[in-house]
Amino acid sequence: MASSSGAAGRRWSAATCGRHGGSEVSETRAEASQARPELSRTRSHHGGSKTNGQAVPFPMLRAEDEAPTSWLIPRVRSLLYDSESLLSAAQAGRRNKGKGIRAWYTSYTTIDWQHDDVREQARLRGLRAQGGTRGWWLNRVWDPAQGWLLVVLVGVLCGLFAGFISEWTELLAGWKRGYCRADWRLSQPICCRLGAGECEHWHEWGPRVVSQQAVFVAMGTLYTLAAAVMVVRSATRVTGRGGVSSSVETSVSPTVKLAYYGAGSGIPEVKSILAGFVIHGFLGVRILAVKTFGLILCCASGIMAGKEGPMVQIAASLGNIATRIFGKYHTNEAKKREVISAAAAAGVSVAFGAPIGGVLFSLEEVSYFFPNKTMLRSLTCALVAALVLKAYDPFGTGKLVLFQTTYDMDYHWFEMLAFAVIGVFGGLYGALFCRLNMAINRLRRRTWLGRYPVAEVGAVTALTLAASYGNPLTRLGLGELVGSLFQECPGGGRAARADEERDAERLLCVAGGSAGEYAALLRLLALALANRACFAVATFGIKVPSGLVLPSMAVGAVFGRIVGTCVEYLTRAHADWAVFAQCPAGDARCVIPGIYALVGAGAALTGVTHTTIAVVAILMELTGNLIYTLPVLVGVMAARWVAEYFSAHGIYDRLLEHAGHPYLDTKTQYIHTRRTAAELMQTDLETVCVDYEPENSLALVAARLERISARGLADGGFPVVGARGHLLGWIACAELDYAVARCRDMDPDTVCFFNNPLWQMDHVAHGPAAVPHYRLPPGHAKPDSAPAAGRLARLLRPWKLWAGGAA
Repeated sequence: MASSSGAAGRRWSAATCGRHGGSEVSETRAEASQARPELSRTRSHHGGSKTNGQAVPFPMLRAEDEAPTSWLIPRVRSLLYDSESLLSAAQAGRRNKGKGIRAWYTSYTTIDWQHDDVREQARLRGLRAQGGTRGWWLNRVWDPAQGWLLVVLVGVLCGLFAGFISEWTELLAGWKRGYCRADWRLSQPICCRLGAGECEHWHEWGPRVVSQQAVFVAMGTLYTLAAAVMVVRSATRVTGRGGVSSSVETSVSPTVKLAYYGAGSGIPEVKSILAGFVIHGFLGVRILAVKTFGLILCCASGIMAGKEGPMVQIAASLGNIATRIFGKYHTNEAKKREVISAAAAAGVSVAFGAPIGGVLFSLEEVSYFFPNKTMLRSLTCALVAALVLKAYDPFGTGKLVLFQTTYDMDYHWFEMLAFAVIGVFGGLYGALFCRLNMAINRLRRRTWLGRYPVAEVGAVTALTLAASYGNPLTRLGLGELVGSLFQECPGGGRAARADEERDAERLLCVAGGSAGEYAALLRLLALALANRACFAVATFGIKVPSGLVLPSMAVGAVFGRIVGTCVEYLTRAHADWAVFAQCPAGDARCVIPGIYALVGAGAALTGVTHTTIAVVAILMELTGNLIYTLPVLVGVMAARWVAEYFSAHGIYDRLLEHAGHPYLDTKTQYIHTRRTAAELMQTDLETVCVDYEPENSLALVAARLERISARGLADGGFPVVGARGHLLGWIACAELDYAVARCRDMDPDTVCFFNNPLWQMDHVAHGPAAVPHYRLPPGHAKPDSAPAAGRLARLLRPWKLWAGGAA
């Protein structure tokens, strides 16, 4: 099955399928401790291309995946996944053996990190071998600069996309209430700043034909229905993949599912992709267009859908598409994930206007492998994206996000208890949200509810908007609501605001200080809390682009404002208490309820996602002040401890488990109570024995693949053993399945042989004695090794082989 070439210890293996000639070449690699066989095609010795009388491998075409072709850019695959051609002389063949021959990764498989690392090392060795001015330019300037140019480009694109999304979201959200008579293309906040009076150019929809509430509900429902239709029409049909597809999916039959890549937040899938999982089409142009326009419609509709999570997928898609510019990233999946990781940080940066928080969020929640080089490039990408968004100025205020705010009053030590209470609520809400939302998602997958996604979206939207219109707080969009809750009373408001937003801020500020005024405000906040919390659970998971970051922050901010309002009332009504001795005398305000809303937003977000450091950094960048670091830390840490008491995993990890993605969490501690390795090993493992040819027919190999796929182990492989059970190598199910698919037209009784056809190139370059063979298929003649018996004896010393292949 295998051979060893030269004293360098190069290890490889391959397989041939057929009775006479014709072979499939497996991956070859140099100086690697582990290997996985990858398959390409070799011409038969009956008439294929030859060098010095020997057959030479040639590239093959990989079958198209099930992911649909993008609308704008057709899916074009090169003949060979490795960039260099193997059709040259034997010397070129030996150079490429170091990195192997690999076809394109199929969907729902994992990448080979070892293979991609070896390929990168082989590419760098080729660059180092070039001398002169060209070699200096390539090694010292062009090759290192490609990564920085790529992250800068991705940052610019992320900033432009974020500005476009924010601008059109504000415009469409304003059309639910009216339009600007000066220019219909202006959003309500910008239109209100044009005239000398308060919104003199803004025209509200009058009650001449239908009521304002009917227009509000109808247009919001129309927005989400349009987004749902785009998502459903772009769904990908997944067949024969066990339980692995997407966190938002619908089962058509036991073996067929519809994966809605344009729905949900996309963060769970981006996490699995960065961990090495392959989902073709998820970060393509088609889903990018659906996610962008669908996100605008959903955020403008007024439902409990945030744009922060989808912005991560949009940024990751931009990073994935941009890697096509440079070959070293486009043809290397491991290198490509470095750019996608940096792009994810830029997505969070433009969503919150927090570059440092975006990098920390990518490090803590999204990325799987985050070395120093990736961290620096992520920071560069996030910084460029924030600068471009700042220059775009989608809101016309100079702010990156609507809820960016500042405070001019410090906190007091007696408020720490209230901050801890808010943190406990955030943890309890996060645990309850995860449990209820996962139950609803399982209900969508198993019942008729998942078969009518568009109808579900319309019903949830109509119910949400109808129930929210009567409350001036819930009538606002999520960004305006959180911004109003964060505001300081009095003053600190924005110069020119929309009527509804200004009215909401007036409602949140109690001027008289009477118990009746505070009771009315608390009643309004309590209704808003119940409304936002219930619809947040029901909305996350419907077939539209929607995130949970801003909805979770809105729920926590409302509860925090409730606690802050209660504390403010106590400081006014009982100013003589000793605990309030630090408060100023008279009717001056002692506390800022907006700070409590800020702490509540961070606590609820931590309770749902189990993210801590990134949340604190984001909130600090939103306020632009480090004074409130301790209050935010108290609330966030209390929420994290309470949430982990009920569950060790946040919502994104639960969605990964729900989708069945093979994600190995580095934060999870796996404890084994068994003592020996034999107790941990599987006893019913399927194997491939190279010495029993009747068991390696096409029909039996296909049956093995069917059995292992039915057990949900399609991302695994088969050990390749000899007659005595000694391990000779390993073949992945994906490569074996592809090789069998290539031989569908052959007789089912055709025998598959495990061998290495690349011995011929070594035979040409170094003579017959260089490559002794363990096993040859029919039709191949073993080279005469007698002239170099001494060298052959040294090569045949005991050694271990850890690479295998099949066809």
